[in-house]
Amino acid sequence: MVLSIQYLRAIAALLVVFSHSVWKSIQAGDNSLYWWHEAGALGVDIFFIISGYIMVYITQNMHQQPQGIRIFLKKRFIRIVPLYWFYTLIALAIFLIMPDRVNSSGGSTEVLKSFFLLPLDSNEGYLVNVGWTLHYEFIFYILFSFGLLFSRLKGNIFVASFILFSLFFSIFIEPSKLHYVFKSFIHDIFIEFLLGMLLYFILTQIKTTPWYLALLAIFAGISHFYYLHSGGSFTGVIHIDKGISAFLICFGIIGLESVWKKRECKLLTALGNASYSIYLLHPFILVTVVMVNKKLNGYFSTTEVLILSIISSLVAGYLSYLYIENNLMKMWKKV
Repeated sequence: MVLSIQYLRAIAALLVVFSHSVWKSIQAGDNSLYWWHEAGALGVDIFFIISGYIMVYITQNMHQQPQGIRIFLKKRFIRIVPLYWFYTLIALAIFLIMPDRVNSSGGSTEVLKSFFLLPLDSNEGYLVNVGWTLHYEFIFYILFSFGLLFSRLKGNIFVASFILFSLFFSIFIEPSKLHYVFKSFIHDIFIEFLLGMLLYFILTQIKTTPWYLALLAIFAGISHFYYLHSGGSFTGVIHIDKGISAFLICFGIIGLESVWKKRECKLLTALGNASYSIYLLHPFILVTVVMVNKKLNGYFSTTEVLILSIISSLVAGYLSYLYIENNLMKMWKKV
């Protein structure tokens, strides 16, 4: 187990939960934390960077191997889909009984597209709203699986070329001129997966990252991120700018792997293990906390609701990891 990756997963999950918890406060009329809602979105960028890094890491010996693509996609399916379908079924049940409780931000809820993570039009949403990130994850997985047909070098060049091609067209083609299905493939968000792949190769070349360089990268990433979310921009392409921030932070934290191994933080490891459950379950928890507080006639203040939402999401997510996610994966592996 790479501790730094687990820590990054934990940090990313915490940021996303915090961002969405703050959004509930904003919906309740408290706009004082709006900047933090925007800032918490960095968690998604970190997740994408990690994904690119991990895909290169776990496929080191899978290129041009018999059944390589099948094994790769099977493992990705088992890792992602069973738990996602579990919570999508719960969301569907809620949607059938209380449709206003699902995708309360507006737009139509697409049931079939939700289960198969099919492309969405601008006014559509999944039953589990955070599934939009999994949609891009699976496009990347499928693209990456084709790279396994070639040698490791040529395969990664193939994936990088496709992503750069997608980035080029996303910059120079007006989005309104594209059908929404094509927008799923022509998107600047894929550059973050490529940055994760690049991160792996850079760190393997460096081998041992000096601690001061790692800390400098983390500081630079946070500073860059603060600059972006204070109205600044370097490239004008949102996911290049945000991707650079996430890349620098991930570089620093992974570069400190030898430090983390000397004294493991059990809490971050646990949250890292449970990060996927936390990510999928927390929207349900946030809605529940808000509903309960309304039933109590606003007994808890906005700040207290925010704290309760975050703590409840982390605890519930960890329990989901222990008793639902692990068992579902075991069951699907047998199938």
